[in-house]
Amino acid sequence: MKNAKAAAALLICQFIFVLLIVPWVVVALTSFIALDSPDSIIDTWPTAIIVFYWAYPIALIVSMVVSWALYHKRRFKGALWWGFIPVIWLLAAVYVVFFLDAF
Repeated sequence: MKNAKAAAALLICQFIFVLLIVPWVVVALTSFIALDSPDSIIDTWPTAIIVFYWAYPIALIVSMVVSWALYHKRRFKGALWWGFIPVIWLLAAVYVVFFLDAF
């Protein structure tokens, strides 16, 4: 193994992110409720939030592929940075749910 600490960190964080797909399904399917309001056609926030939620699995797959490609090229710092890209989605989702009054 090239770097045991980097490999362990990548495996653990990616395992957690894959487990978060279960709550993502619930949030993503209920995100369409944001389009119920008659003003949602005019306002761009509901559509942007739906696109943001539905982009999580794509970002997860891309971050996994790129992080392991960088790991095998022995660029461990870059691999870890790319491995933690889905944290951006989690932090933004928490911000939208708890702090943004977009709806």
